[in-house]
Amino acid sequence: MKQKFSIVLLFLLTTIAYSQVSPIISTYNSETWYYINFKVGGAVLQDMGDGERLSTKVALENSDAQLWKLTGSMDKLVLTSKLGRTIDFVGNNFKTSITTNVDFKLVETLNQNLSPAWELQINGSSKAMNQLGGAGPEKELGEWSLGDDNNLLEFNLPLEMGFLPEKPAEVRMTGSASKPKSALSLWYREPATVWMTSALPIGNGEFGAMVFGGVAQEEIQFNDKSLWTGGKGGYGFYQNFGSLFINTNNITSVSNYRRTLDIENAVADVTFESNGVQYTREYFSSKVDDVVVIRLSSSASSMIDVDLILWDAHAITPKYQDNTISLDGKLDLLNFNTKIEVKNEGGTLSTFDGKITVKDADAVTIILRGKTNFSPSSPNYIFPKENLNRIVQDIVGSASNKSYESLKSDHISDYKSLFDRVSLDLGDMNNVIPTKDLVKAYDGGVQNNFLETLYFQYGRYLMISSARGMDSPSNLQGIWNNSNTPPWHSDLHANINVQMNYWLAENTNLSELHNTFLNYLYNEAIVHDQWKQNALDSGQTKGWTLYTENDIFGSNGGFATNYVVANAWVSMHLWQHYRYTLDKTFLLEKAYPVMKSSAEFWLERLVRDSDGSWVCPNEYSPEHGPEAENGVAHAQQLVWDLFNSTILTMDILGNDVAADIDFKKELQAKFESLDTGLAIDNDGHLREWKYSPRSVGQPGHRHISHLIGLYPGNQISPLIDQDIFNAAIVSLRDRGDEGTGWSMGWKINLWARALDGDHAHKILSGALNYVENTGNGGGVGGGVYGNLLDAHPPFQIDGNFGVTAGIAEMLLQSHTGTIQILPALPSVWKSGSVKGLRAIGLFEIDIDWNNNKATKIGIQSKSDSICVLNYPSIKEANIINKETGESVRFKVISDSIVSFLANKNVDYIVIFPN
Repeated sequence: MKQKFSIVLLFLLTTIAYSQVSPIISTYNSETWYYINFKVGGAVLQDMGDGERLSTKVALENSDAQLWKLTGSMDKLVLTSKLGRTIDFVGNNFKTSITTNVDFKLVETLNQNLSPAWELQINGSSKAMNQLGGAGPEKELGEWSLGDDNNLLEFNLPLEMGFLPEKPAEVRMTGSASKPKSALSLWYREPATVWMTSALPIGNGEFGAMVFGGVAQEEIQFNDKSLWTGGKGGYGFYQNFGSLFINTNNITSVSNYRRTLDIENAVADVTFESNGVQYTREYFSSKVDDVVVIRLSSSASSMIDVDLILWDAHAITPKYQDNTISLDGKLDLLNFNTKIEVKNEGGTLSTFDGKITVKDADAVTIILRGKTNFSPSSPNYIFPKENLNRIVQDIVGSASNKSYESLKSDHISDYKSLFDRVSLDLGDMNNVIPTKDLVKAYDGGVQNNFLETLYFQYGRYLMISSARGMDSPSNLQGIWNNSNTPPWHSDLHANINVQMNYWLAENTNLSELHNTFLNYLYNEAIVHDQWKQNALDSGQTKGWTLYTENDIFGSNGGFATNYVVANAWVSMHLWQHYRYTLDKTFLLEKAYPVMKSSAEFWLERLVRDSDGSWVCPNEYSPEHGPEAENGVAHAQQLVWDLFNSTILTMDILGNDVAADIDFKKELQAKFESLDTGLAIDNDGHLREWKYSPRSVGQPGHRHISHLIGLYPGNQISPLIDQDIFNAAIVSLRDRGDEGTGWSMGWKINLWARALDGDHAHKILSGALNYVENTGNGGGVGGGVYGNLLDAHPPFQIDGNFGVTAGIAEMLLQSHTGTIQILPALPSVWKSGSVKGLRAIGLFEIDIDWNNNKATKIGIQSKSDSICVLNYPSIKEANIINKETGESVRFKVISDSIVSFLANKNVDYIVIFPN
């Protein structure tokens, strides 16, 4: 039997827009059989036997126990399986029996986030059938309140199920492959079996894939960042695009199998031997050519013998013609198109029975692209669907006209122009243990500096692979997703997650990648209308805001819509980008309009508190509570940051914004009386709520929202106020060290800003816990999977990005305008070096250290500006102009702080005495 992919195929939106199509009622002369799919969790109803409880199962093709007909009417239904048993309700449980006294009615759900869908209700009951204890396979069924996510059903015909191709048994594997040539590689001696935990990601910023590396059957599951359901005014889900399957026909056993992801070159590969022949498969997603490229080759001629099958996640039947495979489809708003071209070298190629077969080839190159007609700045978010097929055809055709060698070399050159800007060596670059085993050993207490180095660079790899191209941010899973109803919609969560995706952009020297987020903010805040409508819905007449749950169309979900201070948080990124780049054109044309409009929202929204200060009304501390309170520290710190950075922006822009002088006066006046959100309670904690006691919170909660001024903000530092800094540390310690994957990523950054490298490293060790759980961890249990993707759990990519940003913060900080060298170096990183980190003010910094002390600092200045350095006893160091060899005069501010005038495009070296 062919098994339905348990997470991916849930419900089909190919022909459904925003209204639900009623299932057909069967009659004696005409029977229609359906799979009854739960919309959340992806499982189907299964008849478990006479008198047995109904259960949810993974869908199986041609399963009589999973096929159901409906008889009667929509208001008085009987549901009967193909085994002849009907659904009954006995003792609070749904069961199947030969006879039943229960009838049902189908009602269209009022659940706005997941409609259209049905709910199955017993006549006379106020509740509906529900998956008890979660969603997915192996759940029993009971009743729950109408509208619950776990109630929602769809009725799918067998032909609409889109069952995956039959999976052959994997070949026999022997031997033990050696380590890969590239040290910065993830590598394994077996194929991936679980998408979330073991498949390997490739991507060009907007189009990517997950590579399984099977021999008997390879699966390349692919995504495009823009493939979403929903549309303008309708909150959707990020979608799975589909999978390309490659079945191998002439191999039954292999030796020395190795699966690798080389993050120095952004190329995945699989190598193995069979009957004296060496086989190599390579995979990459090229930004230059905008395609995924797959190459199958062997050391002997005429040895490639494969079938290629395209599977669409929305049950569209592909068209096979000559050496191409293509398909077209439509979701709620977007049209999508996929095209594959297969180029064989030698042998034969034929198309028959829903597949392309290549026999006796020397090599095969496969070009793949899936794309939609999404247009982020268009008023309706789309370009004409008539152009889509031509665009995809041109992309694939252009790539196919290049040699494989050119495709690969152009891809690597483009990728390395970004990746090679930063190098990190923590004293161990020996990659001799397969990655999964390396993580398990680390989790068992074996310190491994190489794993920490690899994980740092993996975060940069993932960002390059998911944050280029279209003006749309990387989402909760970057661009990788194998489900049509992924956790949290795989959306743009704005109460920390989408922000965390970009924390590493500036300090790890990937500044231009920040633009996929910043341009999205500009488009939604200024060009489109929904975020302005959000402001109106929140009671304001000016400005814009966004809520917690957002999609690429500016639409939002229903969770925490009182969280309107997200506009101030995301505006922080605009100011940060300027501080690192000093790009005044960006500041004037993109950043200022967004920041000004956000500030106008808050100028109108702030209320006077009883102490005379201005406070944010009805806010909460995400996701901690209480539900609504004035003057919450999180909101106050964010609005303080927004007002401060907007005033500084206007000072920099000067005459260019002179017409806004009245706005600036009002802004300055309220800023002077704004509650800063920095208050200390009686036992030395930084207050989370202005009025509620700390006891209203939860000990160890994953969110640390009241410390946003410590990180990612700039408000809390020992260089600013030691007492406030100390109170923040007390609060941070009180929150504990455990958490979800992203929470530990945040805590690493917080402890780095707390200047405690050993504590930051302790959290880093926890963030690298080995995890296999793919379900919801309930706020704890974070770590990494065997493929080093962050485990919330489930997979959430923000944790990867947060940890990488945190490691950079441990080595270099500049948020106060002073460049702090090795501010939180842990004792286990005794010797090492880092090259190419960025500091505010257009500086690039290299650092070498030994015995936990800096030995040399390299500074590349890209502007004429004052460089302020902070490091113990730096006044004893010698600063040298690298080109002239001459010493540079500097000003001693204290034993640990000096400053000097740095000239544009000049390199400097700081040498410490022995």
